[in-house]
Amino acid sequence: MISDIIQGIDLETKISGILRDLHINGPVSAKDFELLSYAKKYHLETFRIFEPKLIKLMGLFYKTEAPTSLIEEVYSIFADSIIEETGRDFTPVQADAYDNILNRTYFSFSAPTSAGKSYLFREIIQETNGDIIIVVPSRALISEYYNLVLDLVDNSVLVLQFIDVINIKHTERSIFIITPERGVELFRNINRLNIELLLFDEAQLSEDGIRGMKFDSFVRRSDRYLPDVRKVFTHPFIANPEAQLLKHKFEKNSDYRLYNQVSVGKIYLSYLNGNYSYFSPHIEGQEVIPTDEDIIRERLLEGGTVLIYTSKNKIYDGTFMTMFAEYIRLCPRVTNPNALEYIARLQEFIGASDSDEDKRSTIIEMMKKGIVIHHGSMPLKARLIIEDFVNNNYARICFSTSTLAQGINMPFDVVWINNFRFTGSEEQKNLDLKNLIGRAGRNTLLKNSFDYGYVVIENENRNTFQRRINTPTNLTVTSKLDEVLNNVEEDQKDIVEAIQKESFNDELQLPQNQVERLKEANTDSDISYILENFFVDGVPITGKYYYDLTKAKRDKIKKAFKTIYISHLRRNSLKAPEAAVLSTAIPILLWQIQGKSFSEILSLRHAFLSEKDNRRNILSRMKRGEISPDEARIELDQILIRYSPMAESLPNKALRHHSVFAEHTPASNLDYDILVYDTYDYIDKVISLSLRDPLSAAFDLYYNEHNDERAIALSNYIRYGTNDEIEIWLVRYGFSFDDIDWLKEVIDNIDENEIVFNQGINDLDEDKFEIIERFVN
Repeated sequence: MISDIIQGIDLETKISGILRDLHINGPVSAKDFELLSYAKKYHLETFRIFEPKLIKLMGLFYKTEAPTSLIEEVYSIFADSIIEETGRDFTPVQADAYDNILNRTYFSFSAPTSAGKSYLFREIIQETNGDIIIVVPSRALISEYYNLVLDLVDNSVLVLQFIDVINIKHTERSIFIITPERGVELFRNINRLNIELLLFDEAQLSEDGIRGMKFDSFVRRSDRYLPDVRKVFTHPFIANPEAQLLKHKFEKNSDYRLYNQVSVGKIYLSYLNGNYSYFSPHIEGQEVIPTDEDIIRERLLEGGTVLIYTSKNKIYDGTFMTMFAEYIRLCPRVTNPNALEYIARLQEFIGASDSDEDKRSTIIEMMKKGIVIHHGSMPLKARLIIEDFVNNNYARICFSTSTLAQGINMPFDVVWINNFRFTGSEEQKNLDLKNLIGRAGRNTLLKNSFDYGYVVIENENRNTFQRRINTPTNLTVTSKLDEVLNNVEEDQKDIVEAIQKESFNDELQLPQNQVERLKEANTDSDISYILENFFVDGVPITGKYYYDLTKAKRDKIKKAFKTIYISHLRRNSLKAPEAAVLSTAIPILLWQIQGKSFSEILSLRHAFLSEKDNRRNILSRMKRGEISPDEARIELDQILIRYSPMAESLPNKALRHHSVFAEHTPASNLDYDILVYDTYDYIDKVISLSLRDPLSAAFDLYYNEHNDERAIALSNYIRYGTNDEIEIWLVRYGFSFDDIDWLKEVIDNIDENEIVFNQGINDLDEDKFEIIERFVN
């Protein structure tokens, strides 16, 4: 069938037949959209005759013009009825979902990535009068929603990436965008909020082990406190969205929908030894069709965009650059001033340098050619800069890992799935693949225009690809909350038990049994030792001061932190690899306490790992003539990168000793980008997700027992990064630490009621004023 379409055999009859099927069955056949994509690609003039009718049959009424036939007139009447009913230019899918969201207490639906969910949610958010909580699986999605919501609302709406009650004097309603882990904050503030809508986006997170249990726990607990509040569950490519209702027994005033409607076509190619072939995963027995075209090359030369899904290892070791060198060479250097501004912002954030060889960054060098790198160990702020860079059409190629399968809205003309090692269950692998495919092709706003994209895979993966794309993805209809604890790992039993029994300490953000262990543990002497050595004249010591301490003192501080951390666990010791990760995290935690920026932390860590002082000393001796250049080179080559364990979440009994840098690597060859990734992982996985809550809780409890102000100060430093009251308020208002210094200069007063700015805001540059604008009254 594809060959016939390409050759134009009986083309008009075939297109007419597809349109007839669309009219009868709706736009639900991926195979039909695949054939239409070939028809438009190879026979544009003929295809344009049918295109206006096709767009109306697809229900994309916002892309249609005046009808020119009877059937088009019928669909125009349909479109007018939707506008009359909803007041909006919705597609039929959007209109049906809109009606169910407004009129059901519980509504769960599944829809492809191109179904127009973002537009639907924008309208729902604007129409809702009370407070809204949006729950998403990742912090990257938090930021995407955050930017979207800020563009929709005025200053009377408080928008936060956590749940807090602030700016009371000027807030009419609030919108909170959180991950399930932050959901506990709701129950501390629930009596002060007027929640009207709970929106659970990418709700398939419920399948994800411990995180899935936290998700389900938040769903059930919020329903117990807010039984009449509307709750919406959304998923991509899920065959049984009713599972969310069944597992929680949401029966009263509930409904679900499976929307299979397709709005973007796909053309599939396999790649083997430099050659491409068309194939179809939807047509049984369809043979591959060799083509002389190089779709990647063509799209890049035409200004198109390409997403290459690859492995983290290939990004870390740089092999992605050699594998795709011919396409990288096609990308010219970026000249657009706005694009260069994004690059400059990213370079400043990570502290990379064009002039300092030690700090040269492949991330920045690639970005200067319109090539971006995107993965989970990329700092969140860097990812957001990169996503803006892509969505503003400055990027030509994006090399990404699975982070883009998490619902981040970054469409591309071509998606090349180079890495087929998806993780998780078979259901999860199928879903991640479908999500990636959904990034191929963008649904434009061009009138009467049918859109399509390309998907490329290695030929060896064709059969697996075809099986996965055609296998329905189902959610389980029972929650892991209802399972027994027998098969749960020891380190996870506390959290599972607390979720099941609702024995969670909301104030300390720990399971209650862990709080009890902290209370009963004999850690007073350890906490006292840390407090005595962490404060000099009431100020926390610096990272340099810490390294200047004797090794015995540093070891004792590490041991004290380790003892405190272990005391909240079910076991009384850490494995050696766990202890190594904890020891590495402590100086980074210290630098955070000192208010160091991310780039400053990178610089300090780089100097330590690369033995910068020793290398400088060798070069100084050479300049003074004490050693020859050859002797200096030999000595420099003998200085190796210090061992640094790869960052991993704690506790983790299965952890193994694994250095983030290759062994026996000269210190001068330290890869700056890998340092960026690993440092962010330490801040994110180790400090924020593993250490913050138990350590902060231990110092809070010590303060309650001994009334030692240093303990509450250190708890604040660990939890907020500061003990300064104004700075804590600024953090609660959602401001970044990178902005706190200049913010304090323009603020006269700040509390839960409002921020009172002084006249200094009149002298702020545009970028800084935009940061505070929504709080200026």
